[in-house]
Amino acid sequence: YQETSLMLHLDPTRVHLERAEPGHTAPLAEILLTMQEKGVREISANGILGDPTQASRILGEQLFNKAVEQAITPYDALTSRF
Repeated sequence: YQETSLMLHLDPTRVHLERAEPGHTAPLAEILLTMQEKGVREISANGILGDPTQASRILGEQLFNKAVEQAITPYDALTSRF
């Protein structure tokens, strides 16, 4: 639901939560090999991984801010040397 949360923060007009339905919710480490060998449909009948019904704008904002921080920190470290 992280991707859906990000979209709720960035452009909520493109998110239709009324259509959201849970998919396969096992941890990625448990399903990755099967998914690579046989595809997402092998583990998720509706093609969804995770549960987008749990998405929120607040989580999306937090994820976005963290991503920006992680992108800026190395840049700041690099540019401060010059």
